[in-house]
Amino acid sequence: MHDLYTWLEEQSGGIRTYTEFHQKVRELARQDSDNAAILALLGRVAARFVARFEGEPFSVDDASAALVEFKALLNQAMTAMDSSTAEKFAFANKVATFDLLEAQAA
Repeated sequence: MHDLYTWLEEQSGGIRTYTEFHQKVRELARQDSDNAAILALLGRVAARFVARFEGEPFSVDDASAALVEFKALLNQAMTAMDSSTAEKFAFANKVATFDLLEAQAA
């Protein structure tokens, strides 16, 4: 998971970042059954973001803000994945309804 965060740190935040992230977490979920739900839900956040903007331009400011929020979410995921089952479940519930654009507006 730390490798994934390092990879995300090096990305520009464009649509391709989220598409590749989704592919990477799908593979990680297959390898890490203890955290597969969290990984799959993180991939879903990325996929929803791609679906919203694929083929549409979005501003550099929006891309930068979304990437900051997404990195914060991934950082929270790393903490949750090392936590108790109850804390993992609570985090998974948070991620299930997380929207990058709503997070920026808050």
